[in-house]
Amino acid sequence: MTQKTRIRIENGIILLIALGSLALLILSFFPSLPVSTAVLGYLEMGRMAQRAFSIVLLTVSFQLRRRERSAWRITLLLLVLNAFRGLAEQNHPVRGLVMAADVALIAALVFFREDFCCSASKKSNEKAAVFLTLSAAGIVLNAGISCHYMRLAEGGGSFAESLAGAVKMLFGLGTNSGAPGTEMAVFWFSWGCLLAAVLYAARPWMETRRTGDRDLQHARTLVNLYGQNPECCLTLEPDKSLFFGSRVDGVVPYGAVGSTVIVTGDPICADQDFPVLLAEFREFCQKSAHSLFILNVTDHFLPEYEKQGFGHVFCGEEARFKLSEYELSGKKGAKMRMNINHAAKAGVTVREYRVLERRDPEIEAAFDRITREWLEQKKGSMLRFTLGTVGLDNPMGKRYFYALDAEGKIVAFVVFDPFLSGKGYMADITRHGKDAPGGVIEDITYQAFQAFREEGVEYGSLGVAPLAGLPEDSTNPMERLLRFVYDHLNECYGFRDLYRAKEKYSPTEWCPSYYVYLPKIPTPEMFYAIVRIQNPQGIWDYVRSFVKELGKRRRHSEREQKTAN
Repeated sequence: MTQKTRIRIENGIILLIALGSLALLILSFFPSLPVSTAVLGYLEMGRMAQRAFSIVLLTVSFQLRRRERSAWRITLLLLVLNAFRGLAEQNHPVRGLVMAADVALIAALVFFREDFCCSASKKSNEKAAVFLTLSAAGIVLNAGISCHYMRLAEGGGSFAESLAGAVKMLFGLGTNSGAPGTEMAVFWFSWGCLLAAVLYAARPWMETRRTGDRDLQHARTLVNLYGQNPECCLTLEPDKSLFFGSRVDGVVPYGAVGSTVIVTGDPICADQDFPVLLAEFREFCQKSAHSLFILNVTDHFLPEYEKQGFGHVFCGEEARFKLSEYELSGKKGAKMRMNINHAAKAGVTVREYRVLERRDPEIEAAFDRITREWLEQKKGSMLRFTLGTVGLDNPMGKRYFYALDAEGKIVAFVVFDPFLSGKGYMADITRHGKDAPGGVIEDITYQAFQAFREEGVEYGSLGVAPLAGLPEDSTNPMERLLRFVYDHLNECYGFRDLYRAKEKYSPTEWCPSYYVYLPKIPTPEMFYAIVRIQNPQGIWDYVRSFVKELGKRRRHSEREQKTAN
């Protein structure tokens, strides 16, 4: 049986379980129907318990779709328990039908057990155990309250009897002798904790493949040999896990949020090995029930992505410079000339900090100060994953250029990452302090490009301008969504501002950049993962930035109106 056939059969089984759970939930709201009465009689549970049970089973079925091992175990346990119930209910009219369905589903799940291999992390299992304990504590608490009421009443009662009553109450088989409001609160508290325990126990987990300095050095070798994407050096950042090919020599830098794996830049290997490395990593993600989203890939391997079933969408343009042709003469370079002249008149000078030759604590302290001042001016938090770190303790080929003002104070710096085996450098980190003269970043970048050209470096890059260059009249739903973000959510991130900032440098070419993803239709969960992996504070940080920017605009508009009046 082929893997594709196995997946189709397994998805059919999971769909049957999900539909059965949904039907059970719907029937609980129509108790007068004959079929609802028959099902309720067979299950021997109240309508509220039937609803809670069906919600849990429906949740488990969604986790089964991700091939999670814990979800497989929970489903198998529920089916086995239901089958034993059927043996005890020999005179029930639906016994034979339910028994046959149970046995068939159990046999199918056991047959395909090897495919349900995605385990939860130790941390998730610990949280599941906590919620399971809380659910049990709720039942014990209800039993204690019930026992108290029973002892106050004539005849009394034991704690064991109260505990048995509390368990029966959880499945709608009766009521306890406590207060009705308490019973209902404990009922939903216990079922809620059970549901949370199931969600944590079946939560997908991606193993980490970064093991030590030897792996990092091997990854650096691969980056130096084969890194054609300007973002290839991000592979070496500490926030990346590393996947190494087993059949070919290659590396993929990745991170995981929930059930989504995110990669920045193309997988790195020799061109002829790329199909094998991509297939290995795709299987690695699918086996652990994760979706896959690759950010900012070039068009170098785009046909192979398509061949292996990935979806893709144009997501922006990279500002690239062929250094042998880059010049600032003419109308096109007027803005850059103006900015550089402004910096020169302010007495700015540019130097390179060669950290591997000699560490300088004063320069590094200035870099830290500038970073703090830069963060105070930003709209949101510092992004990660798709941006590198300063990395002074382990430069890994980074180049550092900084600017001093007329008084000799360091006011800005730019960190450049190598790509194309050192034939190109990308400006990854650009930061300026609060007292930096205008045009200082432009001056640093231009002077660095001139130094690179003298060394024989072929290309400079300012990285990708996200969402820039998207067509306004595209029929592609993904492109239309990204275009909407570019047009209407500039206050959250500053897409237009970033494009204009790169455009004024007059790049010699704009190289297309793409998002690549599997499955072909991305889910909202995948987009959330992209936001979260870049910003630990998540979407709320962008919401705060959006509200803050709107407030600034309103105050500015009010001041203009007062001035006009």
